[in-house]
Amino acid sequence: MAVKAIRKWHWFGVRHFQTAMLFLCVTVNYIMRINLGVAIVLMTDKNNTDHSSVLELTITQQSTAYSAFFWGYMFTNLMSTFFITKINNKLLLLLSVATSACATGLLPLFVRWGGFPLLITLRILIGLLQGVLMPGVFGQMSRWVPPAERGRCGALVLGGLHVGTLISFTSSGIIGSKWGWECIFYVHGIVSLMWCILWLFYGAESPLTCRYISGKEKEYIEQALIHSSQIKRTRVPWKQMLTNHACYAILFMSLANSWGYWTLTTQIPTYLANIFHYDASNNGLISAMPYACLWILSFPASYIVDTLIRKNITSITFSRKMCSTIAHWGGGTALVIMGYTSDVTVAICMYTLSVVLLLFMFMGHNINHLDICPNFAGTLMGITNGLANIASMLAPQFIGFVITDYTNIEQWRIVFYVSAAVFFAGNLLFLILGSGALQPFNSYGDDEDQKDTKNELVT
Repeated sequence: MAVKAIRKWHWFGVRHFQTAMLFLCVTVNYIMRINLGVAIVLMTDKNNTDHSSVLELTITQQSTAYSAFFWGYMFTNLMSTFFITKINNKLLLLLSVATSACATGLLPLFVRWGGFPLLITLRILIGLLQGVLMPGVFGQMSRWVPPAERGRCGALVLGGLHVGTLISFTSSGIIGSKWGWECIFYVHGIVSLMWCILWLFYGAESPLTCRYISGKEKEYIEQALIHSSQIKRTRVPWKQMLTNHACYAILFMSLANSWGYWTLTTQIPTYLANIFHYDASNNGLISAMPYACLWILSFPASYIVDTLIRKNITSITFSRKMCSTIAHWGGGTALVIMGYTSDVTVAICMYTLSVVLLLFMFMGHNINHLDICPNFAGTLMGITNGLANIASMLAPQFIGFVITDYTNIEQWRIVFYVSAAVFFAGNLLFLILGSGALQPFNSYGDDEDQKDTKNELVT
């Protein structure tokens, strides 16, 4: 396509609208996923005026409630690797969000009826329903986002993780303190169903099936994504994928990132409440502030990274490794400092810094799935994101084992030290094994198609 045509569709098109809807999809999913972090503080608050809504939960039970989501989430993430390339990703995301929204809205009713056992059951169910989220989202992105725009579009879509966290923390604190913790789940369920309506009418699985994309933009995307713009229902090259060092590099980073990220996300409200004595409404706002900064800064940062790649100043491989190093080694250092200060201002600044630096994971190992195998990006995401939830489950359990007294700063320091060490080790392995180059197994389906075509011609 002529340079003039590419420039015309460079800034905004239907692909960007689809990207924006995927961003909202991730956002509402994370709103439902994270809200327990603040809600459980209100659920177990003995000073709650509505004593009928107070749950008597031990520290171990609270840690179990945090990790229960990931028991179901890991299962469907891994199962999605077998069917993500064979079914309609638009329908898959619609069903995932709609059903998890209904489960979220029903959670307070079930908890009032059955207490802790049903709380765990509902969280596992929500995890099961959301397990196809990231594989489905990356399947969509592999057909819509050209290589030169992956940093920016990836930052937007994956920014939904943190915008969802921001909204969940903030709204949960405000809603819960005014109307009770039950309303947190009612409101978040309704908001998620509103996204489903938007997606039902305007979502499209690919440029080929989109009814309102122009011919010029469709041609631009197809030429830019020659390896993956079309929907291919092909077999997955399991042997090549499971023996590829670049795939393992992403897996190790995903494991490390999940441990540290979920430590920050689920435990900071409790840490602030017990060490610095913040009430629920302030706790939610302060916990959310770093995620607002992260989201805002991700746009200029991703533009700079994309520009460096587009102008051949840095290679894709160097850019991915540089970004992951900033995110994990920088964030891990700030996390350790946070545990060693008694100054609330310094603690909040270090917490903010550790979260904000995670914005570089958007342009690091997360988007690396699309670099090395766009045809199987959804499948690879199912594997890495699914197995990464082992860390997501173990981190809260480890914290429950280490911390027997939430007011003991020494026990919190152990938690922060271990999280920083996991960050460091995961990134070191990514530096050694990672790659930004297209891997040979990405053309597996194309090779099979060519063989089938030759056989047909022979017969």
